Amino acid sequence: MRTITIRYTDFRECPNCEGRGDDGAAWRPFPCRRCNGRGRLVTGVEVEDSVEGVLARSRYDFNSLGEVFLLDFDEAELEELEVIRPAEPWGRREP
Repeated sequence: MRTITIRYTDFRECPNCEGRGDDGAAWRPFPCRRCNGRGRLVTGVEVEDSVEGVLARSRYDFNSLGEVFLLDFDEAELEELEVIRPAEPWGRREP
């Protein structure tokens, strides 16, 4: 079975909530819409394929929430695929 391992390498503070993870209202703290309450956004990703090794940046795309999109892969190649993500890529937020 082919495996794809995703590693988040860089993060930045969410500019929307300034790293708090919420909208700032003490009486009704809703999670920030941009970072989903994490306080940080993903700015760097490394993708490793068990067949091809570390993929070039041009072979995948990602967004600030950490979702990775493989580009130019044949669907027949990816029939049996296992994706390994970090358990908690953002780490624990300090209170």
